[in-house]
Amino acid sequence: MINKDLYLSTGEFAKVAGVTKHTLFHYDDIGLFSPEVKLENNYRYYSISQLEVFDVIFTLRQLGVPLSDIKEYLDHKSPEALFTLLEREEHSIDQKIRKLKTTKKWLQKNLPC
Repeated sequence: MINKDLYLSTGEFAKVAGVTKHTLFHYDDIGLFSPEVKLENNYRYYSISQLEVFDVIFTLRQLGVPLSDIKEYLDHKSPEALFTLLEREEHSIDQKIRKLKTTKKWLQKNLPC
């Protein structure tokens, strides 16, 4: 048995982290972020210290970084790996901006005033 005062249930962790329980289950299923404790009855418990790692995942998702890239980063954490990840995301954002600008120019040119 675990000391439940030291852990958060999936629902409690989801609420504190600002995500759904489904998100936590999905992240566990793909091996991105797993609870510190899994009981035989499939109850999952997260430690408070896991919020720090989850915050990194959440922030990277907000930036649009794919889950596979986040997993790769977490598997090989280093300042260099984070720099590379963020640099790649910046390049991706630049490409999206160029594409949107091109689309906007086309619309401006082809829409009647």
